[in-house]
Amino acid sequence: MKRIFTITLLLSIYTSTQLMYAQTFTPITVTGYNADIVAEAGTDAVAVTSTVIDGSNHILYTQSFAATNGIDGGIVDNGTFVSGTRTYQMNPYTAPNGLYLSASGNVANSLAAGTLTLATPAMYSNLSILAFGTENNSTVIVTLNYTDGTSSNAGTLQIKDWFFGTPFIFSGMGRLTRTATFPTVDGLPSEPRMYSFDFNIPCADQSKLVSSVSFLYVQGPNISSRALIVGLSGVSFTPLTYTSTKTDAVCGGASGSIAVTATGGTQPLSYSWSTTPVQTTPTATGLAGGTYTLAIRDANNCVTNVTETVAMLSTTTLTATAMPTQICAGETSTLSVTASGGTVSNYSWTPGNGTGSSITVTPTDTTSYIVSAQDGLGCTVRDTVEVAVKPTPVAAFSVLPDTVCLGTGNTLTFRGNAGPGATYNWHNFAGATVQNGTGAGPYDIRFNAAGQYPIQLQITEDGCVSAMATHDIVVSQPPVASFTVSKTPICAGESITITSTGSNGPNAVPTWNWGGGAIRSGSGFGPYSITYERNGTITFSIKDGVCADTAVPVAITAIPVPVPDFSTDLTTGCAPQEISFTNLSQLADSYTWSLGNGTQTTEEDPVGNYTAPGTYTVSLTASAQGLCTKTITKTALINILTPPVAAFSAAPGENVPVEFKNGSFTFNNTSEFAVNYSWDFGDGNSADTEDAQHKYELPGSYRVTLYAANEIGCTDSISHAWYIVTPDLVLEIPNVFSPNGDGINDTWSIDGLKARPMATTEIYNRWGQIVFTGIGYTPWDGTRRGQPLPVGTYYYVIKTSADEKPYTGWVALLR
Repeated sequence: MKRIFTITLLLSIYTSTQLMYAQTFTPITVTGYNADIVAEAGTDAVAVTSTVIDGSNHILYTQSFAATNGIDGGIVDNGTFVSGTRTYQMNPYTAPNGLYLSASGNVANSLAAGTLTLATPAMYSNLSILAFGTENNSTVIVTLNYTDGTSSNAGTLQIKDWFFGTPFIFSGMGRLTRTATFPTVDGLPSEPRMYSFDFNIPCADQSKLVSSVSFLYVQGPNISSRALIVGLSGVSFTPLTYTSTKTDAVCGGASGSIAVTATGGTQPLSYSWSTTPVQTTPTATGLAGGTYTLAIRDANNCVTNVTETVAMLSTTTLTATAMPTQICAGETSTLSVTASGGTVSNYSWTPGNGTGSSITVTPTDTTSYIVSAQDGLGCTVRDTVEVAVKPTPVAAFSVLPDTVCLGTGNTLTFRGNAGPGATYNWHNFAGATVQNGTGAGPYDIRFNAAGQYPIQLQITEDGCVSAMATHDIVVSQPPVASFTVSKTPICAGESITITSTGSNGPNAVPTWNWGGGAIRSGSGFGPYSITYERNGTITFSIKDGVCADTAVPVAITAIPVPVPDFSTDLTTGCAPQEISFTNLSQLADSYTWSLGNGTQTTEEDPVGNYTAPGTYTVSLTASAQGLCTKTITKTALINILTPPVAAFSAAPGENVPVEFKNGSFTFNNTSEFAVNYSWDFGDGNSADTEDAQHKYELPGSYRVTLYAANEIGCTDSISHAWYIVTPDLVLEIPNVFSPNGDGINDTWSIDGLKARPMATTEIYNRWGQIVFTGIGYTPWDGTRRGQPLPVGTYYYVIKTSADEKPYTGWVALLR
């Protein structure tokens, strides 16, 4: 079944402020919309829109979308809304087409404020928006922005909710749920609604180009409310212009009139003259002499004032004359006046304060003089006469340059004022030779001698003579710049003397460039003492007034001074000692060494042999190009010491057998030139004392070696052999011990067993039980199997060897 749906259109137009004249509102193309709120095609409303616009998931939709989905309603497909004399055009439905606002932008996809920017700024007398609110009414503040950078407040708009608001301009379109499938519609046949909101542009701003319109959402009682602006239209404005035609009144009557023709502005126009009674047409008639104002008021109540003055015309005529009519500046002319057609009185002349029928004037420029008088009816009559002041020629000229060096010319250029008939008197150019030029010039002149010359010019034109103009030309004698240097090449850091040898005047100024050199002394023209650390070029010029000369530059070669330095592999050694020297010098090409041992050499890296103890001073002289040398001396660099001599004696002496119990030896150090010692006793033991004592723990023959070193590590050694230790012939066996932990005799030990490693020891208690066995030197701590034995007497048996009688006896264990 085919559904037919009609959108209700109100034929009467309302605004947010006042009822307007029937003016034509036309759509304005703008940018700045932030939301696509219209479903225009297909069946998926989500795919073709960007956001919902109320709290219940609704949007707008077109009639085409409605037809495709078999639903009623919808807004027009082309987005053009027409009501009477106003038309609104929505943005294309495929793009953002609504300005979506809420308080602080708290609603998703909305803004707190937005601006619609005109594609083409233009002048308007009225603007109007097509808008509606959702979730209750909304309040927005409107600001107009102009291309000149100014703005004006267009007021505060109360935008009604899209349901049930009045008065409305469009209604009954229906609203659509924003779903991907099976959309539903509600609000038909009378809801929702759209509203127009008009705002005037202030009269003072109507001639400005509107660039944009800004909207600021003002929070109301419902935080969820929101506003949508979908179109902007305006009434174009042409500024009001006018022309006027005035007819003056005859003296003593009211025969004057003023006719004004006005165009532009916002029609219709109304008129109000400041006459009594008020006249309300574009032309005021029956006017006596005086000033009148017309107020032109357009349809927007904007007023333009036109002011004109109606003069009173007398029947009496004045005729003013001047004698002569043309004068030169400073001359006088006599002004006279006669009256015809009536009697006049009270003559006055302007400018100035002259009175009477004749005055004398001396104007400085051509002047029109007005003479006034009163006729018999008291009306003012006037006439004008001009006195022409012939232009006095101005003798002005420039000289470039005005100060020159002898041999250089000057150019004279006329800078004054004179007509084509003027004659020029240059007073023979003060004796200069004229290269070229006639009349006013320009001239090229040249003087043949140094000096100061006054050039004068006076001009005569039409009988008027100028004042004399004078310029002085100074011709200077040129200086001669030259200089000498005392030496080059030089060593870096060396000073040379520079002497000026040219000529110049007393006020000449020298300019030196030392090319990196440092001034030690000297000023002005010198002489100078200059130090150079590197190559440089000296330049010298003299400026004497405008004259200058530059000397031939002189290049200074500064040979870098060598930097001698060296190192050694050793600085301290024992005689004889060979020492290698490493040359670390820079910027040198030859060398001379003094090694302190009588050796002189030119090798780059020599080797010195020091055979005698002592300290040696070494010096190295580095040379560059055979001209620049520098020496480094290292005092007492080499210290050669006397080598140590190791020697010792021992008691007991060599090859003297000593029983183990007496096997302690004393070694007496007799070394010389040594401070550190090391003993090797031949049994794996050592000592670092000067003298040493050592007890051997095993029988044997031992070689003892002494190492003696001085303070720098030079070492000598000596060995003596043999020192003989034999086992004890008779063991010394203690007969008592006290293992009580006091550190004294805590073990029963037989020192002589150290020399008998194969000896066995057995200890028995009084019942004949073995309580301890040991092999070699094994002290007994008075325990059996880790347990202390009681105080008592114990029997021991010590077998040293198979061919030697065992040692037996008693030992007492005390606590």
